Amino acid sequence: MAAIDDYAAAVRTAAGSSLGQGLIHTREARDRLEAVFAEGLRRFDQSGEYAADGAIDLVAWLRSKCKLSGGAAAERVGIARQLEHLPQTEKAFATGELGYQHVAVLARTAEQVGAAAVREAEGSLLALAETMDPGQFTGVAKNFEHRVDAQAALAEANRAHQRRYLTISEPLDGIVRLDGLLDAEAGAIVRNAVSGYLPTRKATTARRGSTGPTGWSSSASQEPLARRTAPGRGRI
Repeated sequence: MAAIDDYAAAVRTAAGSSLGQGLIHTREARDRLEAVFAEGLRRFDQSGEYAADGAIDLVAWLRSKCKLSGGAAAERVGIARQLEHLPQTEKAFATGELGYQHVAVLARTAEQVGAAAVREAEGSLLALAETMDPGQFTGVAKNFEHRVDAQAALAEANRAHQRRYLTISEPLDGIVRLDGLLDAEAGAIVRNAVSGYLPTRKATTARRGSTGPTGWSSSASQEPLARRTAPGRGRI
């Protein structure tokens, strides 16, 4: 922990390009540690030692002992279990060539269509992952799933559609809170609807006279929100 404290102190005093490099190295270090965590988690899973702490399963143990949400815990369990069957991915993760979020995408894909199918195309998928951010790579993975198992891909799309929701709170102190889980189509509808009401980055910066937090800039459609969503609390 002393080494982490020293590193944190160095980042706090850095500025300019040095600070940027420090932030990059911080993310790289975190990804490498996630790889170590995944390897250890796989062995811990196989040992069943989590039951000694009274946990009903490994996800419950991670939530309790590692302060993770249920979703974050389940994602890490999935990665730990799938990496054993994806040797190229495991190696790239361990050496820092592949980041955590890219690995999570590959692990989910392996869960959907089977590790054997992913392993056959592993080299090609890893090459694409190196050129894309995790969001872009997710699209590639979904297309791969569809090619491998169109029926399973359709079922997953239907599940995503059924899980979607959008809650819009009543105004409180002039603020309305939006919360939701949307599929890609519904997300595009909401984004297009609200983007016209939010200030652009340039306009917000000009008003504030600084480079602080700004609004969401988008060139998408500015169709009024009222046409797309109902007032108060609603669901899509």
